[in-house]
Amino acid sequence: MRRLLLFSFALLLGLYTPLAAQEFSGGFKAGLNFVTFDGPLETGAGDVELESFGNSTNFHIGAIANLRFTDIFRMRAELLYTQKGGIINFNDQSSYWLFVPTGEDPPFSVDAQRTSVLEVTNTYLEIPVMAVVRLKRFELSAGLSAGFLVASRASGEASIDGAVSPDGSPIQPFSTNLEFNYLSDEPQQLDENNSALLEVDGRNVFLPDNLNARYQQLGDDDNLFNTLDVGLVGGISYFLNKGLFIGGRVNYSLIDITEQSQDISRSTINPDNTYVTRDDDDRNFVLQLSVGFSF
Repeated sequence: MRRLLLFSFALLLGLYTPLAAQEFSGGFKAGLNFVTFDGPLETGAGDVELESFGNSTNFHIGAIANLRFTDIFRMRAELLYTQKGGIINFNDQSSYWLFVPTGEDPPFSVDAQRTSVLEVTNTYLEIPVMAVVRLKRFELSAGLSAGFLVASRASGEASIDGAVSPDGSPIQPFSTNLEFNYLSDEPQQLDENNSALLEVDGRNVFLPDNLNARYQQLGDDDNLFNTLDVGLVGGISYFLNKGLFIGGRVNYSLIDITEQSQDISRSTINPDNTYVTRDDDDRNFVLQLSVGFSF
């Protein structure tokens, strides 16, 4: 992998030998990403699926470097600014919610129905390196990519209904906005300035208007999404003339993109109100549609 990345940078920066100078060319591309997550879904009693993954649309833009060996075969490296992610839907009639009391009482959980929608956008600097076969106006490509996470955000809403306090009394339904910046959010401190007060089991608890990515992580320093994403890429392009092309490509992660210590179950919690983590193997799945020019 190290040699692959070094070769990519050499091509993109134009560090090629005089012997290969006549075989080198560049270009650029831009387009849309149709993205989602792929991996195990959280399940409840009877293996009923509580989660679902939805599609979202993002974009990519970047530079192309070609090294032509013959009229048919060449190597290609790209440097892309590209966005991945997807929509995570959750619906569980027997979930929980963790309340933070005022004062020095520890957090406590209550049984509740939870519904949430979260749209995640992860931005990478990505370097695909591919072998390319040119057949007249068509190009077939396949190879590997390495992506380095530079931004990670999500937004959505969580709604709680049917909650019951430890003393058996019902809790009024509520909802809260989710505004996550996974790379920069600090553990969220709740007070009267950013939260409403709700009485649960004779205790005043904070009910925040907006939650950040660290509210229910309780200070863990890990990020939910790993810094590195390595994937398989493959695609086809059609040249409208000598340089202008349109193309499609699939990018699928080869490694787990989430950190187990932050991948928290939303359906179950331990009796001592510590989180149950999920050792899921989550992947990015991306379909790219591009238009570009190759000199």
